[in-house]
Amino acid sequence: MVSVELLAALDALLWLRTGERAADYLQCTQSTVSRHSRRCLEVFGLQLEKRSGEWCLLGDQTLLDLQRGVHQLLRWRQGNRLRLDAQHWCAHLLENGVSAPWWGGNCNFFEHARPQALLERGVIDAWLCSTPDLPEHPEFLAVPFTKMPMQLVVKPGHPLLARGDQLSFDDLADYPVLPLPDGAFPRAQLILEDLQLWSCPERDRRFRQADWLGQVPVEEMMIAFDTPLRLASGLGDGWQPLPLSLPLLVGEAVVVKRQHATSPYFEMLLAGLVQKSRQLAEGLTAVEVLVPATCSGLSPV
Repeated sequence: MVSVELLAALDALLWLRTGERAADYLQCTQSTVSRHSRRCLEVFGLQLEKRSGEWCLLGDQTLLDLQRGVHQLLRWRQGNRLRLDAQHWCAHLLENGVSAPWWGGNCNFFEHARPQALLERGVIDAWLCSTPDLPEHPEFLAVPFTKMPMQLVVKPGHPLLARGDQLSFDDLADYPVLPLPDGAFPRAQLILEDLQLWSCPERDRRFRQADWLGQVPVEEMMIAFDTPLRLASGLGDGWQPLPLSLPLLVGEAVVVKRQHATSPYFEMLLAGLVQKSRQLAEGLTAVEVLVPATCSGLSPV
């Protein structure tokens, strides 16, 4: 078996992707992260491999997972550098950092598989994800705390903005939509596919015949997806909402393993997220901030 320090170095690398970020989290040098990670791999007979920008372990992880469970339980009991990460669309809630004992990750996942695997194996302790596509896992508890409509957004100066209230869904066919991983958000994908707002060969063929192609970069004509709360946070990069209503309610939820859901550190995290959401949602009638039953110190909205 290995010490807390050795396993923490390997898991920080798996979680945060680079030695620099792992060293920042562990408050040590990158050489220490590298040395401790190598030693941990040797003990468990494992190897590291980079796939699509993510570090992955090769070999039998049975013993490693058992020790991870012990180390994770220790983090929860001591309230020691608990690990939190988020989908790209939830990053606004962690923009100015999180309160101790929580430590935020890269917050740039565009799919569910990787963060779900990190949570399942005990590499991270909590995960912010988007509804309605919550993970279906018997060991997880998902607690939604916001609800709002999804919005279609474009960059300033986009031709679709000039149509104003006359804009229709048919007008969108000549423009590309943000290509999301197929199957990453199945519930949302079904609705967007019905509206022909999912990237596919037929849609690509249509916009490649548009008059603007070759005169303007494709990225400037992209139709993307966002939420009122994220736009209000200033993380929308200047994108502007289109005046079209989507039949899709989205929101944020925090996910933990059920065995840790009664921890005071989880309640602290959830209460902080609700409070931050309230601040961002002030004046936004389209956003509903929910108060989960575990947030005993917060008054109803």
